[in-house]
Amino acid sequence: MSKTEFMNDLSQKLDKLTQADREEYMSFFSELIDDKIEEGYAEMSALESLGDAEELAQTILTSVPVTLNPKTEYIENHTVIDCTNRYRDGENLFRFTIKTPRDTDLHDVIIEITRDYRGTVLFCTNLKYFGESEPQQTSLVFERTDGVSDYYECLTKSYDKAGIGIRLYLTTENGDFMATDISNKSTVKGNGYWLSA
Repeated sequence: MSKTEFMNDLSQKLDKLTQADREEYMSFFSELIDDKIEEGYAEMSALESLGDAEELAQTILTSVPVTLNPKTEYIENHTVIDCTNRYRDGENLFRFTIKTPRDTDLHDVIIEITRDYRGTVLFCTNLKYFGESEPQQTSLVFERTDGVSDYYECLTKSYDKAGIGIRLYLTTENGDFMATDISNKSTVKGNGYWLSA
């Protein structure tokens, strides 16, 4: 694999980042490879020192927060995406059951973690990386499918003394949808699905 092929592969795997963030990472790793080559590494050795592009992209994506496009109008639609169940268990883990259309790429699902019942955002990321962002704090488990929808159980500890909440967003070829605990067809973002501590 050449530097150009590696950089193209990495760029494609970072497609969920903003253009500015992706360009910043691409520039950084391009310079890093060039520096290693100047130090005497062969191009292949310089690339191997960075590891696999997929693993590198996952490391980057778990450390970079995702932001919602403010120009996108999401429509509340619980038949497409929803939080179907939420509770705190006996081990003080907060459990949210998340419904998505069957075979949804979890890169396309954005989850906002909220710090209070008013929906103040603590952080925002792709559902794909939520369970990988802080393994000691979170996990995401595939539960079941009903033929139309997939269900995931999102487990987390509290990030704040008050509790934790979530809001969900999904972009598909059929539209942009959200689940923010407000009535169907609304374009006004709700406060989210809240669990107090």
